[in-house]
Amino acid sequence: MKNTTAARLTSVVLISALLIGLSAMSLRAMAQTSPADDGPVASANQIESAAENHAAASDVQWTVSDLVFQSNYPNGFSFSAHINSSAGKIATGRVIWSHAPGTQRSRSFEVDAQTGILSASWQPGPGESTPPWVGVTYLWDVTDEAGNTFQTEPQSTEYADTGREWLRTESEDVIVFSEGLPAEVNDLTVEAMAAQRETFRAAWGGLLPYKPRAILFGDRAVWDEWQIGLNNTRVIGTTRPEWGATVQITSRGAVQDMAYNTVPHEVAHLYQDEVAGLATVSWFIEGNATFFQLEEPVYYENMVRELAASGNLPPLLQGTGPGVRGPYTHEGYAIGYTFWKWWVENYGLEGHYQLMKLVGSGITRTQAIQQVSGLTLEEVESRWRVWLGASPVPPTLIPTPTFFFLPSPTPWS
Repeated sequence: MKNTTAARLTSVVLISALLIGLSAMSLRAMAQTSPADDGPVASANQIESAAENHAAASDVQWTVSDLVFQSNYPNGFSFSAHINSSAGKIATGRVIWSHAPGTQRSRSFEVDAQTGILSASWQPGPGESTPPWVGVTYLWDVTDEAGNTFQTEPQSTEYADTGREWLRTESEDVIVFSEGLPAEVNDLTVEAMAAQRETFRAAWGGLLPYKPRAILFGDRAVWDEWQIGLNNTRVIGTTRPEWGATVQITSRGAVQDMAYNTVPHEVAHLYQDEVAGLATVSWFIEGNATFFQLEEPVYYENMVRELAASGNLPPLLQGTGPGVRGPYTHEGYAIGYTFWKWWVENYGLEGHYQLMKLVGSGITRTQAIQQVSGLTLEEVESRWRVWLGASPVPPTLIPTPTFFFLPSPTPWS
């Protein structure tokens, strides 16, 4: 484990090297652009293919120096480099970057006529608010006046908040950043993720292809700083696969709940996206993420069993099932959790993986449930209800649910 207090991480990379041919960037074969991006970015496979073709056809020599990344948090970041070709001046190109495997972005660069330095920058616009401490893996893609193309080796750094003191802790399972919270939140988060490692591995068929980040705030003003153009005081956290991170705010007295429950819950959402492509909020998704909270939510189950005993347990597999929005926000979290607990008790973590993998293949949730269980939906719902102590037949109408809170009510977004 690597633990660094007052992490003012240097965001400048300086490399001088002779590079020939193209270098393939190890990013998942997918491209994403925004209105400010230059256009779709070539996938890793396309880049590798181009590298093979170019290396075989060209003896152009390229030199790279003064490769610099500058974090201007919370107002974006900038890149600069000195790249020369033996066949002519640099004419066009762009910087390509990614915060986590899965999506890429890019910006065109300008060339200083006197110094030859290439420069590009990015500033967050509406809907592009980005928290501090997400990773940044970038490369330069350039073309000289003779039409020769070249890509630098990928460089990895971070979108650093150098204006205040952060605690950074990195382990085998997670990278934790915290500000305005007791230092124990980092150690507890590392402990929780280590404890859940093998559960994640078995339930998802393997670990994430990147190390997730947990970026934890204890100060609302610091939290608001990165949310440019946003003013929603009700939001207390968000998790984004394109960041490879969960970003949360909590009070100083709730650090154990944050570490043991919220972070594993939110990391489960990253697995949902990676394996099953799930993003739409529902009882199926939120109940599943709740299943991975380290402190088993026995009280969730007890509350749902009380609903069952009173005859107020709503249908699960009819229509959309119990909700996770509106005045009874947390009903779907708890009821969904009991479904997943029942499912794993009957089909194991391997059955969990099989179901999620089928969903990721493009079949519906209900089809996957039937295929793995070998039962009809009615039989699945009946057995789950009996396990909870309810009537095996769900009510036709959904009665008014009992209202209660979960300890980590962080919407998946």
